[in-house]
Amino acid sequence: MTLEIRPVRSDEMAALAALNRAAYPDLLEDGVVFSEPQMRGQHALFPEGQIVAVREGALVGAIATFIPPRAFDPLAPHTWLGITDAGTFARHDPFGETLYLADIYVDRAEWGSGVGKALYTALFALCRQLGLKNVVGGGRLYDYVDAEPELAPEAYVAAVLRGERKDRVLRSQLRAGFTVRGLMPGYLHDWRSRHVATLIVWDNPDRQAAHPADVMDGPRSRGGLTSTRE
Repeated sequence: MTLEIRPVRSDEMAALAALNRAAYPDLLEDGVVFSEPQMRGQHALFPEGQIVAVREGALVGAIATFIPPRAFDPLAPHTWLGITDAGTFARHDPFGETLYLADIYVDRAEWGSGVGKALYTALFALCRQLGLKNVVGGGRLYDYVDAEPELAPEAYVAAVLRGERKDRVLRSQLRAGFTVRGLMPGYLHDWRSRHVATLIVWDNPDRQAAHPADVMDGPRSRGGLTSTRE
């Protein structure tokens, strides 16, 4: 069955919100699962940054992204609610330098079928298309909840990086091409991750080649573009 990756349509918000709720039943009470009105607002601000995976006419996965303002350093410690403005993407700035991955989610029936990989590929392609410096996000430590209570998050992540432990989400992010740049305690109220997230980064190789010192003189044009958690 063919998998289609494309921008979300304005008539799909109800189905998309339902998919998001089904993907994160454990986070519903904490205000970090998108509502339909929030998704409509995100789409209005940055339509090309809201991408869905469709199989046989049904939505099976999606990513939600925005561009933080240049004055905000996404590599500095932050929280999900803070950087996303409580999921509204209110500070989306088309003149920013980073594509922020606010959420990625896949229908549980599609886990392991390649949907997540296809969405990450689309995410990196969008970053390159817009000429942005990198993709940044906060990753769930999905299986940290099963680790021994005394194991520190730094040790847990190091063990996953060495291949000594398996974490479903972190492993998929590493396979996609992300690197771990640090940890962010308190990033999200998430019992599975013990409220700690990885700071994950994918550097745009086009920008690394063009700007090895990463020196920019000011806001750049987006070349006429009308821009506006697996």
